Amino acid sequence: MTNAPAPPPAPRVGRPGVMLATLTGINALNYLDRFLVAPLLPLIIVGLGLDDRQAGSLQSAFILVYALVCPVAGWLGDRTARLRVAALGVALWSLATVGSGLASTFAGLLLFRALVGIGEATYTVVTPSLLADCYPPSRRGRALSIFYAAMPFGIAIGYVLGGQIGAHYGWRPAFLVAGAPGLLCALALLVLPEPPRGRFDPPAQAAAPRLPLRAFLRVLGKRPSYFCNMAAQTIYTFTMGGLGAWMPTYFVRERGISVGQAGTIFGLLLLGTGFLGTLAGGQIGDRLAQRFRSAHFVFSGLTMVATVPFVLAAVLAPQPAIYWSAMGASLFLLFLNNGPLNAAMVNVLPTTARARGVGVHTTTIHLLGDACSPLLIGVASHALGLRLPVLVTGLLVSLAGLLLLAGRGYLARDLEAANGG
Repeated sequence: MTNAPAPPPAPRVGRPGVMLATLTGINALNYLDRFLVAPLLPLIIVGLGLDDRQAGSLQSAFILVYALVCPVAGWLGDRTARLRVAALGVALWSLATVGSGLASTFAGLLLFRALVGIGEATYTVVTPSLLADCYPPSRRGRALSIFYAAMPFGIAIGYVLGGQIGAHYGWRPAFLVAGAPGLLCALALLVLPEPPRGRFDPPAQAAAPRLPLRAFLRVLGKRPSYFCNMAAQTIYTFTMGGLGAWMPTYFVRERGISVGQAGTIFGLLLLGTGFLGTLAGGQIGDRLAQRFRSAHFVFSGLTMVATVPFVLAAVLAPQPAIYWSAMGASLFLLFLNNGPLNAAMVNVLPTTARARGVGVHTTTIHLLGDACSPLLIGVASHALGLRLPVLVTGLLVSLAGLLLLAGRGYLARDLEAANGG
């Protein structure tokens, strides 16, 4: 009599909190390296002899490459171990950040910033899918809000670190200091257990085979809220990316603030408002979503529209007490949306399309958003000065809010279909 073969061992499942903490910490480093150029831009312009069009192209080149790599990263994330893809990306962007500090020409710096974009794209695309397999839908908004709270934290540290190191030691050492820790972070990702795909999805979805391209496109086509969300986040990203790249330079030129002060004050403001706004947005969005399905769109839409008077005061008011307070209010309202909008996206996508869906989404919002805005602001500034382009860019986000409010019915229907009616 032969014994029946032993069943395969169950996949190792790590603690969700460890995964969330690790990915969140690395995400902070991601945004630190991404926005390190902004506080150093006045020094880079002088050091390499750039005009505003060239200066704007540094961030645009990064985002352009980042956006084009995202679908490839999503494809890999649906087919291979996502933590390995993420680790490769972290190592690449860290080495390229160090290389940025060694660049002696505009072309060299442009190349290294493009390589940073490749590395960050691979990390950014696969991580929401990993977290979706660590937390059930009822807790994803809060988990993703914690993860995306690293964005303002990382940006703030980038502004402060860049501004202070740049003011005392020049712009090159800042890149060397910021790039080195990423290599250790890449190793940390390799020791985490990969969560089972579709762990919290309905059994029919979790057991479904990987989708071919045509079937994947049909899945997206049946979810109009996905496209409404993507359009709104494209406008949002256009605004955030453009202002993130140029605000320290705006404060130096238009407000007469030093490089060190501009980076430090704006960075600390981002840290407080961004961290609190992102965490609060996830909590509020999840609680409202328990009452009505379209809550994530309604909440985000209203907060975006509410930024208009604060943007006007932040750019036009002459008194520091007014424009800094208005800037803080604008940033708080904008950061409320990270968790709810990303939760709305992953909640309507089946597990077989989630990583690629995030990849297509990420490509689109960056290719049409912050790949364009830093360069366009630079071109406009070259002709008109910096104040008017900054004002117009800040006001655009209200259009994203109106779009979300108009598409709230799509989200309710897509969530109903995703939950089986």
